[in-house]
Amino acid sequence: MRRQKKRFVYALYYVAAIALAIFAIGPLAWMVDTSFKTNSEVLSYPPSWGTINAMSSRTLTANLVKTRAAQSANPSALSLSALLGSLSTTQTTVLGSPDTLTIQILGASGYRGTGTMPRRGILSISLIDQNGNFASYPTAFSTAAFNSTISKISSISPLTGSVGQDISSLNQYASDPEEYILSFYDDFLYGNNPIFSRIDFVSNLLSSLNGMSDLQDQLSHFKKGIGPLSLTELNEIQSILKKTIDEAKTPAMKEEITKYYNDIEVYLEFNQFYQDQKNQRLEGNIELAFIPNSNQLKVVKAPSIVESAYTAGDQVYITFKNTSFVWFLNDETSVNAKYNFWEVLTNFFSNYVSAWNSAPFGTYYLNSIFVAAATTAMNILFDVMMAFAFSKLTFPGRDKIFMAILATMMIPYTVLLVANYLIIHSLGWINTYYALIIPWSATAFVVFLMRQSFNSIPNDLYDASKIDGASSWRFLWTIAVPLSMPVIITGALLTFLGSWNSFLWVLIMTDTTNMRTIPVGLQNFIVNSGAIFNQLMAAATFTMIPVVIAFLFFQKYFVSGFFRSGIK
Repeated sequence: MRRQKKRFVYALYYVAAIALAIFAIGPLAWMVDTSFKTNSEVLSYPPSWGTINAMSSRTLTANLVKTRAAQSANPSALSLSALLGSLSTTQTTVLGSPDTLTIQILGASGYRGTGTMPRRGILSISLIDQNGNFASYPTAFSTAAFNSTISKISSISPLTGSVGQDISSLNQYASDPEEYILSFYDDFLYGNNPIFSRIDFVSNLLSSLNGMSDLQDQLSHFKKGIGPLSLTELNEIQSILKKTIDEAKTPAMKEEITKYYNDIEVYLEFNQFYQDQKNQRLEGNIELAFIPNSNQLKVVKAPSIVESAYTAGDQVYITFKNTSFVWFLNDETSVNAKYNFWEVLTNFFSNYVSAWNSAPFGTYYLNSIFVAAATTAMNILFDVMMAFAFSKLTFPGRDKIFMAILATMMIPYTVLLVANYLIIHSLGWINTYYALIIPWSATAFVVFLMRQSFNSIPNDLYDASKIDGASSWRFLWTIAVPLSMPVIITGALLTFLGSWNSFLWVLIMTDTTNMRTIPVGLQNFIVNSGAIFNQLMAAATFTMIPVVIAFLFFQKYFVSGFFRSGIK
C-alpha cells in the first residue's frame, strides 16, 4: 500500500514537472515558430505549427484581373505612379496594351488574408477554362461573325432598362471588337455593378413576379452564393422564365418576364460567339523565374503565344504575341511556386532579414551590448565593495544603512520615474549613455546576494589575513571574490538581463534612433493597422540570443550562486 502511494506521488511529480515545462517552453516555442511564418499563416485560424516557408513548393491563391482599369494598376501597396515608375519605358507600354494579362497573387492557398509573394523561385501558372482544360484563344478573328452577333443582340427586344442602355452604349465600340468584348463582360459580369449581380438581378426579377409565389420560390435560391450568376445558373433561370412566359395569363405579365428572359438571351448569344472564336488551346503551363533586382520575369517554359512577363507588388503581368487578354476573361488560374534548397532556406529566414532591415537593428544591438556590458561592469565593481563593507567591515549605522538599501527594493521604480527624469534632465544627460548606465550602476538585490555569500566566508579567515599583513582591499580581491565567483557571476547575469530588457527607462531618456536599444526598437513592428507579428517574433528571437548564450555558458555558476548565497 505504501509503495503504491509512493508511486502515485512520484507520478504526480512527473505530471507537474511536464506541465510546468510545457507552460514554460510552450510560449517560447510558439514565438520562434511564428517568426518563420508568412503573413497569411499568422492570420489563419485555427493556428497550426510549422510554416509553408519550409516547403519546396506551395499553391498560391490567385485571380485573373478582368477589367481594363485594373490591368494597368496594382491594387496592393503600390500606387499607379509608383508601379509605372518602377518599370522601364518598354514595360510601361506593355502594361497599357490589350495584349497584357494581369494575375493578382493573393497569398498561400488555404490561409486567410494576403501575403507578400516571395520574389524567388519559379512560378508555374495554369490558365484553365470552365471545363478544367487549358484555356483557348483564337488564331484568327471573324469580323463578320462579330458584326452579325452585335447586330442580332441589338435587335432583341424588349429589354430591361439597364441592359437596353448598356447595349446602346456598347455600339460605340463596334469598330473595336476587343474593346467591345471587354466592355460587354465588364457590364454584365465583372464590373463594379454588373447586370448579373446575383443579389440585384434575382431581387429585381422576384419583385417583377409579385403575386406569383410558386415562381418566386423556384427562383429565390439563386440569390445564395457570392459573385455574379454563372452560365449554368443563367440557363436554368432562362428555362424557368421560358415556361412562365408560355403560361402567362396577362400580356403585361408576359412582357415583364420577357424582358428578363431577353436580358439573359443577349448574354448567352454573345457568350456563344465569344466561345466559338476560341479554336486553339494553350499547350501547357506558363513557368516564370524571378530575376534578382529586376521586375522582369524569365520565361522558362510557356505556350508559343507568351512573349514576356513582368511583376510588380503582388501582380504578375503576362504579355502575349498578337493575342488580347480579353480571350481569357471567362477562365480561371492556378499558381504554384517552386523553390530549390537555397531558396527554401531564404524563405525560411526571410522574416529575420526583413525584421533586421526594417529598422537600424545594428545600432540597437551595439547600444544594447554597450549599455548592458557597462552597467554590468559598474554593478559588479560597486556592489562587490558595498557587499563586502556590509559583511566584514564595522562602522556606525552599518546595519541600518543596509536595511535602508533593502527597503528600496520595495518601491516600484515607476513611482520614482518622474523624479529621476528631472534629475537626469537637470544634469543634461538626456539622450546620452550616462542616463542609460549610471542610474543603474548599483543594485540593491545584487548587494544583498553578494553580502550573503561574503557572510559564508569565516571571519577567522579574514582575521588571519589581517594578521599576515593583508589589507581589507587585498582580502576582498584575492580571497573573497574568487571564493564568491559563482554568486558574482549570478549577479552579473541578473544585471545584464535587466539592462538588456530595459524598455521604459530607455524610451523616456532617449529621443533619437542612434541612442536607443533593442527593446525600444521592437516597437517599429507596431503599426496603426496592428502588429506585424511574424517580423516582431523574429526580432524578439534574435533579441534574446545573447541572453540565452550567456545563460548557457554560465548556467552552473548561476545555479551554484543561489545555493552559496543562502537564498532558497
